Amino acid sequence: MFVAALIALQGCATPTTTSPVPGYMPVTDPANDTPQFRLDQQACLSEVDQAWGNARQDNAAVVQFRRCLVNKGYRLLS
Repeated sequence: MFVAALIALQGCATPTTTSPVPGYMPVTDPANDTPQFRLDQQACLSEVDQAWGNARQDNAAVVQFRRCLVNKGYRLLS
C-alpha cells in the first residue's frame, strides 16, 4: 500500500509537458514562469551543450543544468 501511495504521489510531481531529454524541465515555483526564467533556462542549456555536446542525457549533464538554475537563484521542486 505504501508503494502504491508513493507511485501516485510521484505521478503528481511530474511536469505536464514532456521533454525530449529526461530531467531537463524541473518543476519550480509557479512564480518562476517568466520570460527571464525561460532565458535563464536557455542559457543553462547552452552551457550544458558546450560542456557535454550530444551527451545531454547523461546524469552529469542534467546535474549541471539543474545546478546552473540553482546558481541563478531558482528553487527547484523536483
